[in-house]
Amino acid sequence: MSQVSIPFGLDPHGTEVPISEAIRGKLDYYYCPKCDNPLTPRMGEQRRYFAHKRGVLEDDECPLSSQRDVDRMVDDLRTSDIEKQESARQIRTYIGEEPGGRLRLFGVVPSTEWEQFGVAADVEALLQECTISTNGVIHPPTGRSFHPSEPEVLFELDPDAAEFTVTVDGPDHLESIVGEWSADGLSASDIFVGDQTRARRTHSKRQIKLGEWVYAVTDGSVDTLGEEMSLDTLGEWKILAFPAREDTTELLDTYGANLRTDEYGFEADVILPAEAHPTADKPIESPPGSTVLIGVTPAEEQDPMFEIVSIPKRKGDTVELTPTGPGNTRFYRTRVPQQGSKRVSVHQRNSSRHRLIHLHAVEAEDRQPLAESMYGDLGLEINQDGQSVLLSPIGEIQSTTIESSVTPATLPEMIDYVGPEGIELEIKAHFPLDHPEAPSFSRSTKDIESDLGNIGNWVMQGCIAIDVTFEGIGSVSITFGEQSSEEVKP
Repeated sequence: MSQVSIPFGLDPHGTEVPISEAIRGKLDYYYCPKCDNPLTPRMGEQRRYFAHKRGVLEDDECPLSSQRDVDRMVDDLRTSDIEKQESARQIRTYIGEEPGGRLRLFGVVPSTEWEQFGVAADVEALLQECTISTNGVIHPPTGRSFHPSEPEVLFELDPDAAEFTVTVDGPDHLESIVGEWSADGLSASDIFVGDQTRARRTHSKRQIKLGEWVYAVTDGSVDTLGEEMSLDTLGEWKILAFPAREDTTELLDTYGANLRTDEYGFEADVILPAEAHPTADKPIESPPGSTVLIGVTPAEEQDPMFEIVSIPKRKGDTVELTPTGPGNTRFYRTRVPQQGSKRVSVHQRNSSRHRLIHLHAVEAEDRQPLAESMYGDLGLEINQDGQSVLLSPIGEIQSTTIESSVTPATLPEMIDYVGPEGIELEIKAHFPLDHPEAPSFSRSTKDIESDLGNIGNWVMQGCIAIDVTFEGIGSVSITFGEQSSEEVKP
């Protein structure tokens, strides 16, 4: 059999290791994901890949006999664990902390989508035809709980139940929800990983990121409690909670069922809408059509390929993110759907690393009151002659001119920053070529309001334009007065 180029191997923990993260010279450390034979990382200057160790296939066979087999295996990694769970009718189970520190156990299954119903369908009537029976569920869902206006179906679980089931009987064309959904009850080997409001039960091969919270189900026999550790009650169980940090590595070894921190991995942070939790997998509710901006940052010195995969995965729906260099953030821009939900997964190619992004349309009047900047805008708002315009690096307008008749001292009152806190901006001020500051000077800031207060002084000193760059997302520009193209040096 001819050798094929395998893009990832398994380490001794059974975790997929992309070739970009393989360690040169590791012998008999990586294994084939299909035949379990040793793989050798080939680390050339032009091409890197795993190959079967020389001679191991002389007396053995591997299902990866062609590039087509490899491509099929790689494509399977694009399917997130959430989609696989839903295909198997498994209830996703979570632990969350309520205000006051009380723990609760809850389950989640998907709601319906608008596309499942015809234009003239009476959605309410169809869902009323559904009958729901449950086991181990404290507050059972109803047919109305599966309405497409709901982002998901969430219900509280009895932590002492041996099994959780939600059985849905209804019209055949609601096949996405009809059937028995189930999950095992809690056991002393269970681990939940996430944030303190929403930590999901996970499997032992999962790699976790530093900073995530770990909830370990125990029988109560915990020797000592260190700083930031707690032992809480959930039904008859004792739950040990602690953050994943370098100084809690021993706890992962003891209670983490072979969990380990991910040396590489990536961060996928929700930048817009600003009120969304940056890393949690709970639904992001925002007005229909509002802007969503996701920043995807790989580990330092890593420059993997990332892709956005629809959930459920559909042919032709995968979007590749353009690489921006090792350790640099790349951005995914999209919008909240006009109605219902849109779910995608940020996926690092050739790995099982996924990050759920769940967008759900909610009219502004149905949301809790928030500042306007939280509805998804990012940029500079210019108020001039009784009208306002938003200059946005992700919007329709990126530049404007402020007339020379405007008094420089009033400029700080005319220009406002709109967007989330903490974004780093670079402000570049341009001057005429014969000016001592020519052609420009720049500064970086996270305190944009203070620096906007300096614009009036810059204009009085001869500044004729400013460019504001939003942390690699894009830039906007303001020209002061009528300037000729020769006055500003590019």
